[in-house]
Amino acid sequence: MTNTKTIAKNSGWYGIDQIVAAVVAIITSIAINRYLGPTKNGYIVWISYIAGVVSSLGGVGISAATRKYMAEFIGMGDRGTARYIFLQTLFLQTGLATLTTGGLLFWVLGHADLDYKLAAALLVLSMWPSMINAIPAMANNASEDLSTNLPGSLAGGLTYLIFIMATVVFHWGVVGVGASQLAQRTVDFLVRFFPTLKRVLAWEITHVHPHGLRNRMMAFAWPSIITIAVTMIVWGRSEVLLLKSLCADIRQVAFYSLAFTMADMLLMAATVFGGAAGVTIFVQYGRDKSRLPSITASTFRYLALISIPLHFIAASLAVPALLLLYGRQFQDAAMVVMLAPLLCIFKAFITPAQTLLQCCERQSFVIAATVLAGVVDWGVAWWLISAHGAVGACIGNGAAQAADVLIMWAVAIHLFNVKLPWLQVAKIVFSSALASLTAHFIAVQLPLQPILAILCGGCASLIILLGLFYWMRVLEPEDHDRLHVLAAMLPRPIAHPAEKFLLLLIRPQ
Repeated sequence: MTNTKTIAKNSGWYGIDQIVAAVVAIITSIAINRYLGPTKNGYIVWISYIAGVVSSLGGVGISAATRKYMAEFIGMGDRGTARYIFLQTLFLQTGLATLTTGGLLFWVLGHADLDYKLAAALLVLSMWPSMINAIPAMANNASEDLSTNLPGSLAGGLTYLIFIMATVVFHWGVVGVGASQLAQRTVDFLVRFFPTLKRVLAWEITHVHPHGLRNRMMAFAWPSIITIAVTMIVWGRSEVLLLKSLCADIRQVAFYSLAFTMADMLLMAATVFGGAAGVTIFVQYGRDKSRLPSITASTFRYLALISIPLHFIAASLAVPALLLLYGRQFQDAAMVVMLAPLLCIFKAFITPAQTLLQCCERQSFVIAATVLAGVVDWGVAWWLISAHGAVGACIGNGAAQAADVLIMWAVAIHLFNVKLPWLQVAKIVFSSALASLTAHFIAVQLPLQPILAILCGGCASLIILLGLFYWMRVLEPEDHDRLHVLAAMLPRPIAHPAEKFLLLLIRPQ
C-alpha cells in the first residue's frame, strides 16, 4: 500500500477514535459546566488538571522509544527485532509504572488535602494502567494499523461518559472525576493490551540484536522524557496553576478551561491527519529516508488546508456556540473563546516537524524549542493574568505555541531542506479570512439567536470559502487520488456524493 493510501486509511481509523473522544469530551463538559456553573466548576477543573498531568506520564521515554524503534525495524521487514523491542520495553514500563504509582500513592495518602485525598488517590491509581497501556498503543502505531487502537478507546470513552454522567446525577464531586479517570483507563487497558500482546507474540521469534541498539534507545528515551516534561508546560494547560495563584476570581479557571476545551475540538481534524502521517514518517525512516522531506511538506499543506479555514471561521462563531452550549452564565468568557481558536492554530502544525526531528534522532532541537516556549508561556501569562485573567492565560499559551512550532519548522527546513508550499498557504489564509469576516458579519446581526447565527454564518462562510478555493485553484489535480481514498472511507450512501463534490473543487490546469 502506498504512503498516501496508508495515511488516508489511518486517518480514517484515527478520526473515528478522535471523534468519539471529542463527543465524549463535549457532552461531559457541557453537563458538568451547566450543572455546577463557572464558580464551582473552577475547582473541578483544578482536579481535572491534575488528572491530565498524571495521564501525560503514560507517554514518557520508554513508550516513545517503543514507537520509534519498532517502526524502524518493521519498516526494514524485521518483525523479530520489533517483537523483542516490544517485550523489553513492556517489562521496563511495567516496573516503572509500579514504582511511580506506589510512590505517589504513598505521598498522596500522607500529604494530600483531606477534601481531595480520595480523588487524588484514584487519579494516582489510574496511572498504572495508563502508563502500561502506552506500550501496546505505540506498538500498534508502529505497525501502521491504527484500527487496532480503536476498540480500547471506544470502550474507555463510553465508560468515562457513564461515570461522569453518574457523577453529575449523584453529586459525587471530585471523587467522581477521579473514579471516572480510573475506570476509563482500566477499561481501555484491558481491551487494548491483550489483543496487542497476542498479535505481537505471533511474530517470528528469531531476531538480530543490532550493535548499539540499547544505547540508541536510551539516548532517545531520556530526551523524550525531558521533552514531555516541558511539553506539559506549553501544551498542558499549565496556565491553570498561574490563574489559581494570581487571579482571585475562580471563574477565570473555568473560563480558560472551557475555551481550551472548545479550541481542542477544532484541532481534532489536524490531530487525526497529523497523527496518521506521523506514523508513516516513522516507518518511512526505516524504508527510505530520502522521501521524508517531501512527505513532511505534503503533510504541512494538507494540515493548512484543514486547519486554517476551520479556526478562522470558528473564531467568528465562537460566542454563539458558547451561549448555545453553556448558557448565558458563561457570557463573560466571550473574549477568551474568540481568541482561543486563532491562538491555538499553530498547534495544528506541530506533528510533522516534531516527528521528523524525533525519527531522525534530533530531539535536542525539540527540547530546546519547547523549553524556550515554556519560558515565553509563563513569562507572558504571569505578566497578563493579574489584569486580564483567562484572556491573559490564553495569550500566554498562544505565544508559547507559536514560538514552539515556528522554531521546530525552521530547524526542520534548515536541516532537511523541507520545501513548504507558501503560495498555497497564502491562498488558504486569504480565502479563510474572507469567509471568517462573512461569518462574523452575520453573527453580530443575530446576538439573541445563537442557533440561527451559527447556521447562517456557517453556511455563508462555507460558500465563500469553497468558491474562493475553486477560483484560486487551491486544490490541485494530484489531490484527486487522496480525496478518492478519503471519500471511500465514508459510509456508502454519502461516499460517492462527497467524492463528486470534493472533486468539483479541482479545476483543470
